[in-house]
Amino acid sequence: MARSLTEHLQLVERKYPQWIRRESRPINPQQHEVAAFFRLEKDREPGSIVVFDQVSTPSGARSAFPLVHNVFATRPLCALALGEEPSNSQMDLSIRFGALQAAPGEVEIVKRAEAPVLKNVRTDEAADVRMLPAARYHEKDAGDYFVMACLMKAKSGDFYDVTPTKNMIFGPRRMSVSAHRHHHLARIIAEYEQDGEAAPIAVVLGHHPAFYLGSCALMPYGNDDYRTIASFMREPLRLVPSATLGDGFLIPADAEIVIEGTVPPGVREHQNPFGEISGHYQKRMLAPVIEVKAICHRDAAVMEGIMPAYAEHILLGGLPKEGSLYHAIKREVPGLAAVHLFRSGMGRFSAAISMNKRTFRDVTVAGMIACTEVKSLKLIIVVDSDVDAFDQNEVMWAVATQVRWDKDLTVIPKVQSARPWLGDAVCILDATHHEDAAEFPEKNRVPEDALRRLRTLGF
Repeated sequence: MARSLTEHLQLVERKYPQWIRRESRPINPQQHEVAAFFRLEKDREPGSIVVFDQVSTPSGARSAFPLVHNVFATRPLCALALGEEPSNSQMDLSIRFGALQAAPGEVEIVKRAEAPVLKNVRTDEAADVRMLPAARYHEKDAGDYFVMACLMKAKSGDFYDVTPTKNMIFGPRRMSVSAHRHHHLARIIAEYEQDGEAAPIAVVLGHHPAFYLGSCALMPYGNDDYRTIASFMREPLRLVPSATLGDGFLIPADAEIVIEGTVPPGVREHQNPFGEISGHYQKRMLAPVIEVKAICHRDAAVMEGIMPAYAEHILLGGLPKEGSLYHAIKREVPGLAAVHLFRSGMGRFSAAISMNKRTFRDVTVAGMIACTEVKSLKLIIVVDSDVDAFDQNEVMWAVATQVRWDKDLTVIPKVQSARPWLGDAVCILDATHHEDAAEFPEKNRVPEDALRRLRTLGF
């Protein structure tokens, strides 16, 4: 069976039933109730995929499609999605991510009759996006949003871009595409607009989690994201000619739901405020518009969503960046041990880098590579390899006890630009052991042989 979200949910229910739950009580996503559910869950042990079986739609009806959230809520869930052992979910998982990113996979074109996503194709008045359980997540959100991914095909090259982003519903067959200036989507839309043409686009509202993890790989413009995603799927990615956008525009054959449409040239409408990954509201802004042509879905489809600025959103964006960072830094700093983007920094704004430092140069080089690879990164803390980069308490211990504020803090101005209101400077903190400091004490340790003995005895 081809890999799909349906197949993945069945796998989790079979092997790890404690990681999935079905919520049968009625939930109204448009009244912030999905968001309230996860806010109440936030202080409890995270980790469960949640399938909401009774959800309402913007049209006021009960949705025919269950709503799935929290697919990326924990690192073990992400490991499982990539075919790794869930217990192997820290730095080894990030390294594996980087390796998958570097090895493009293959795609397979199937006939329309063989594609589950085209089992049901709704066009004209039947293609009303208000039939789907879009949500409002934060108090001041301007409307109901889909939060998954858009895909486009470049006009000037034979490649597809898949970008996780959001779409605000304007009407039955009209919604925004949130293509920010740093998104490749914006560049593709601009290519079509330059020639006065409408740009084909599709919104993918559910697929195997490896599909979305692969779409978050830090790849340059011109990369064929379908082939990168295929590497993460660990099998050829099945594609099918679209229902309404022509044979030359391919959509994922095993997706749950795909909305097909076009972006008319030069048309903009206001979207936002919207509570985004930083934990703040994005301001009201003009965005390109999607004119919906079709809603395609498989039989018994489920719709997937992401709770902005919560665990699943943070990990979906952070884990891919860890893998990319590790491989980029390792080329210049052989003593690199681990890279971790903190959940408290939303998987984007703060990082810990652990290493066996040869000289102070390693600290500076690692920090500079990190802040150029991750465009939102503001704080880089470099620690020794015996400090667990994934344990924020250990990292902050190193900051509190080993940083000399007059010598070990480096501020580099005018580096970042993705979110100007966060500031453009980056800070590199050297929290490593300083051999050059007079009488700098050695870190205390529990003997490894004592640890091994107790592990052997089952402690």
